[in-house]
Amino acid sequence: MKQNNLGSIKYFLYVRRSQDSEDRQMASLEDQKNEMLKYAERLGLNVVDIIEESQSAKYPGRPKFNQMMERVRAGEANGIICWKVNRLARNSVDGGELIWQLQQGVIQHICTQGRGYYPTDNLIMLYVEFGVANQFSTDLGVDVKRGMRHKAERGWTAQSWLPIGYKHNTGYMPGENEIISTPDLQIVKKLFSYFLEGVYSVADLKRQAKVLGLRNKKGGEYAHNTFYNMLTNPMYMGKFEWRNDKGVQETKIGRHEAIITEAQYRRVQLLLGKRGKPTRINEYDFPFRGAGLVCGECGHSVTAEHKIQCICTGCKNKFSCKTTTACPKCSLDIEDMKNPSFVDRTYYRCTKKSKTHKCSQGAIEEKELTQIIDGVLSDVVIDPDFYVWAKEALKVINQEEYLENKEATERLYKRKNDLLKRLDNIAIMRADGEISSEQMQKMKVEAETQLKQNEGESSHINERALHWLDIADGYLTFTETASRVFNETPDLSVKREILQTLGSNLTIIDKKAMIVLTKPIVCIRNARIATFKELNGLELKKVLENQELSQEKAMAFSTLCAGRDSNLRRP
Repeated sequence: MKQNNLGSIKYFLYVRRSQDSEDRQMASLEDQKNEMLKYAERLGLNVVDIIEESQSAKYPGRPKFNQMMERVRAGEANGIICWKVNRLARNSVDGGELIWQLQQGVIQHICTQGRGYYPTDNLIMLYVEFGVANQFSTDLGVDVKRGMRHKAERGWTAQSWLPIGYKHNTGYMPGENEIISTPDLQIVKKLFSYFLEGVYSVADLKRQAKVLGLRNKKGGEYAHNTFYNMLTNPMYMGKFEWRNDKGVQETKIGRHEAIITEAQYRRVQLLLGKRGKPTRINEYDFPFRGAGLVCGECGHSVTAEHKIQCICTGCKNKFSCKTTTACPKCSLDIEDMKNPSFVDRTYYRCTKKSKTHKCSQGAIEEKELTQIIDGVLSDVVIDPDFYVWAKEALKVINQEEYLENKEATERLYKRKNDLLKRLDNIAIMRADGEISSEQMQKMKVEAETQLKQNEGESSHINERALHWLDIADGYLTFTETASRVFNETPDLSVKREILQTLGSNLTIIDKKAMIVLTKPIVCIRNARIATFKELNGLELKKVLENQELSQEKAMAFSTLCAGRDSNLRRP
């Protein structure tokens, strides 16, 4: 029918391919072109020009597509051949333009593989085709963003391009690393070590990379700027930058292999001078800021301050290099200095916000504060044997209370079952006509009220009987592990939490820190001291082998058990 007039129509053959995920399975430009030329020849279609484009159709604005539509409106052609309609448009703007030109008769025929669209057709199917293509792109964009977000939350950067030494582990199985290292990473590690010596320039690194055999994918040498990008990339210290859902860029801790420490990364940025990333130095976290530290003189809060200073190799002047990369005295840039020295320290000091008192307190260095906290932790630490013994002692001392609570719990459980049976009997009595509706309602309310009271008593007993023992065990665990965790963990929030659990009234005065231990920790420390004193330092493992806790041993724990309801809180 309509095919009888196709020979008079002039066609543009439009082929498109992009790198977007939705187009990756689509045929190549050459395949589309060859296939559709054969198809046009078979139908006897007059192709006046072939338009090829390598760009996504998700958004309007494709140059060659727009030029083609202008030529159609100018009358150069009145038909379009394409592989599928989603090659023409994946957005409502371009799709709407095509449908409008078809309805107006400017376009006489849109020919795809196995289907044609004409001005006199019902164009609902064409609307549907473009709508499906548009919605597919929208849904796919949402899915891709969600997948990238989840990957970043798992600790793997979701960017397609990775720095030298890393590659994506395509086809990884659950539990495997999603980003793996390549042999080039060891060369990059050597380059970082050279630069950290302070005597190598970026140009020197480029020459060393050539000697070490570092090559790009084409087998050539990397460009000079590539090494600047390498030295400023946080991935090499185990982190990566990611823009969250709100569009705010943040630095996340990655699970990929790191080859330098954060301190080494900061030093590299300083050595780079004006070409480095000073903003990375300003993004500094403090383990004890916000942990409740106050000034011992004026009572105001304590803040932290990070200072980085460079000693100029030219004039020996010491200057802050957080935001300045050149010596203010002789204008020599850090990048041009040979092996410059840096002073990198963190101080804690009073905020001095008092309007009535001029605080005279100085600052204490973080290193000294850490040593003081570690000393307090070492003073309260218990060994594993004492920990096991203390748990057993607490159970024995409170055996009587435990049995009483067990008795009460069983009694309340029996009472609960009786009340539930009563409720069932009330329903049966009403069904048999033995009681009226009003009587049933009254008896039901009374039973449910008693049941609620019963549950409240049971909950109170369980909380009183078990909760405090659980909390006491938490503090025993804390005193056994806190010192080791404090020294080993790189997580600053964990250090902060340990300090807050350790004590209250955390004050700094005369460059010294004073920590008032919490009551449960004082009790544990006193119990440990009393135990060794009263028991003459017997081996704890042997004590555990005894069948019962003697009166002397029980007395050693009296301080820990005293006031348990008011003194203990979960660490």
